[in-house]
Amino acid sequence: MNTEYIKDVELLKQFSVMHVEDDTSVRESLMRFLKRRFNTIYSAKDGAEGFDLYMENKPDIIITDIQMPIMDGIEMSRRIKEQDSDALIIVTTAFNEKPYLEKAQEIGITEYLKKPVVKDDIMQALRNCADILNNR
Repeated sequence: MNTEYIKDVELLKQFSVMHVEDDTSVRESLMRFLKRRFNTIYSAKDGAEGFDLYMENKPDIIITDIQMPIMDGIEMSRRIKEQDSDALIIVTTAFNEKPYLEKAQEIGITEYLKKPVVKDDIMQALRNCADILNNR
């Protein structure tokens, strides 16, 4: 087995992650990827469900799409940050619009990734979050 994969699993398995995505196929694909690396995983289909799930479970790392029905990822992230200013949030989006980037920066998003998300990029973002958590 790949030693880098083993190190990633050892690093990440101690933390919980929540993925919020309205596109079912994207959500299921990333969830399969995350299940191999984390022991505790939560999944939501929109920002409103994601916020409720966050409040109930307080996952260590949040990965969210921006544009979703009911509540978008920026609003969900803003509400989460109001509850926990140290929350680690990775935002993914297919849109590279400046207002979204600016709002994400204002809120204090940890990482911002362009879709389609490359597994190496998401792993690097997750490693960065794990490093932050380990140094708290």
